[in-house]
Amino acid sequence: MQMINNFLENKKILVTGASSGIGRETAIFFSKQGAQLVITGRDESQLINTLNMLEGESHMFFVADLSRVDSISFLMDSIFNEIGELDGVVHCAGILKTLPLKAMQENYFDDVFNINVKSAQFLIKEFRKKGRHNHDKTSVVFLSSVAANRGEASVATYAASKAAIEGLSRSLAVELARQNIRVNCIAPGQVKTDMYLNTSNFFTKDQLQHVSQRHPLGLGLPEDIAHAAAFLISDYSRWVTGTVLTVDGGYSIN
Repeated sequence: MQMINNFLENKKILVTGASSGIGRETAIFFSKQGAQLVITGRDESQLINTLNMLEGESHMFFVADLSRVDSISFLMDSIFNEIGELDGVVHCAGILKTLPLKAMQENYFDDVFNINVKSAQFLIKEFRKKGRHNHDKTSVVFLSSVAANRGEASVATYAASKAAIEGLSRSLAVELARQNIRVNCIAPGQVKTDMYLNTSNFFTKDQLQHVSQRHPLGLGLPEDIAHAAAFLISDYSRWVTGTVLTVDGGYSIN
């Protein structure tokens, strides 16, 4: 497949959740397109693995727990002190725990919302400060999920957190437009990541087959989401903000 090359050249991009899965693949693809990457996650060894997979030079990583506001503040201070302003953020950090409502515990709910929602809001609160973003053109991409708008059993809290992300992105898109910051979401269907492999252990063979069959184009790969994120981060989407780009192999049309 012929592709445009180096369309992220000279852009400095923060990718969260880059230890594995979609975050890792996003960082790798962005590096191939000429971007300078700042990657973050909670697992230092995994971040180093990602760093070693990146093309080009001058990339860096920071270990951070984005469920904590003080950790977010320290991270953004560190990035600003090291490389100055960024051109974009792709917030891939997130968790999925599959539990029926009868097994729901308060700490589970708090864990999911802290990392999936609170982290996004406070990350961008720090990012919007003067000198931390390109004041001419900046793009923020959040990861939602088709679960935000399509009901599935045992993922109520996760689905609620992703619906919250979509609402957050639309409000921030309006509020931050005056600072030339665009804010969009990607809503993936089922993607073959480590998270998927871990949660699939809780399903029967028939259930897994049912999930696959609900995606007319089959299950997705991390690079499918990385390519969509690259478009939203790039200048090719300069007139796009407040939207949710569904990348789900046709799942949501069923």
